[in-house]
Amino acid sequence: MKRMLLFGLVLAMAGCAKFPSTGGTSGGKLLIFRLRVDGKIRTGEEPGSAGQPFIYMVALRPSLSSNPTEQGPIPVLAPPWGNGFVAGNCTHFVWWNPLQFPRYAIYKFQDVELNTYTQVGVPINYREVTSGAKEIYFEINLSQLEPDPEVAARLESIQVNFLTMDRIPQSGTVKFWDAIGNGNIPSQINDYLVIPLRTSALYQNSDNDIEPRGDQADPDLDIVDWSVEVRIQ
Repeated sequence: MKRMLLFGLVLAMAGCAKFPSTGGTSGGKLLIFRLRVDGKIRTGEEPGSAGQPFIYMVALRPSLSSNPTEQGPIPVLAPPWGNGFVAGNCTHFVWWNPLQFPRYAIYKFQDVELNTYTQVGVPINYREVTSGAKEIYFEINLSQLEPDPEVAARLESIQVNFLTMDRIPQSGTVKFWDAIGNGNIPSQINDYLVIPLRTSALYQNSDNDIEPRGDQADPDLDIVDWSVEVRIQ
């Protein structure tokens, strides 16, 4: 069972600090994403981590519908692993990965099975993760997801999921993870967000607390806050 968490109202407006440009285009619709964990972002430099960071991603699917009926991005939780991180309907994802440069990158799936993907860009702005930081933050332009301006102009919403995990498995039977919804409640495991794209607005976890603290025992994976801002420029 899945729940679709649809935001249909203009909730708030907020300012945002700007950072040096790292690619993409200006103008159009800016999408600003923030993910916060209860502990810290695991970079792989911590004692005992063997150089392996945790996985922090934002999965995306733009839609021509304001209330899409297709399932949005959902976490992969058990074998068969597929790509190991996202299932459902997903077209793109942004991955903060300290083992690559730049550390933030935008990827696009090449097949409906979500087994093949390629890097198509980097966020136009982002914040580097410093030691002990709790958040990842980046900004992308909608044109980086849909380069055809006529199609981009007709997009009504974007389905979003925030994903954390200790690994991207191809074998074994267990991984530790968190995503939108309460992971302790089976009916919420396949939750995702539907964010309107027609009006500038800020959507955040504090509006309805759909992502609780403590549904993942590891604080470095436990998502406790998120926000998505749509800014029409």
